[in-house]
Amino acid sequence: MSGAPKRIAVILAAGAGNRIGAGINKVWLPLGGQELLTWSFKWLIDTKLFYRYVLVVHPSEHELARAVLRKYVAAPVDIVDGGITRHDSERHALEYLAPAIEADECDLVLIHDGARPLTSPKLITEIVQAAQTHGGAVPALPTSVLTGHANQAGEIMRVQTPQVFHAKPLLKSYRQAEVDNFQGSDTAMCIEQYAPELEIRCVPGSAQNIKVTYAQDLILAEHILASHHFNLDTRSAHG
Repeated sequence: MSGAPKRIAVILAAGAGNRIGAGINKVWLPLGGQELLTWSFKWLIDTKLFYRYVLVVHPSEHELARAVLRKYVAAPVDIVDGGITRHDSERHALEYLAPAIEADECDLVLIHDGARPLTSPKLITEIVQAAQTHGGAVPALPTSVLTGHANQAGEIMRVQTPQVFHAKPLLKSYRQAEVDNFQGSDTAMCIEQYAPELEIRCVPGSAQNIKVTYAQDLILAEHILASHHFNLDTRSAHG
């Protein structure tokens, strides 16, 4: 991919994370000597694919977020209030970005779960490349569970984040979902509902791209980071 990037990365971190039992939002728990959330920004910034970053957090956590970002994140980050649900938080971020999207200053939006701290630059790059070409892309792994998204071959897949889509149909879909009071469980579900003409490519996901939900997930994430010497593979990341 060449030329100045017109891509924006959004990280969702407005959930409570109650299942981990830590008494605080899990994205602020320590991982590898810094807050869990900050690793996602590191890998995104390493790709050099984005010109702007947005963090969605609970309104009560703005000051904490600013302090953590100043310490560990090597790029400016806009902070947006989250909503009651994941879908609401996505909509808040997209409305915040609407002026840039409508002015053609953004052609792709990446939406990522802040509780997935180990998405490598290589995987991020592959997803962005697929979305740039096809309209949308998600990382996915085979699953025996009978729920999820179908890939190009019609197989049911377990979908991860980040998920990347062309910006204008993404914004339009969330605006129509608001009119219809529709709530999707992830970004791809809203696109499937309101922009069926947009092809969503399933890119092979990664077993290391775990979502930290329970205490044992945090322990596993520590082991994965340590095994990579705190530097996930960046060889395939480029601008």
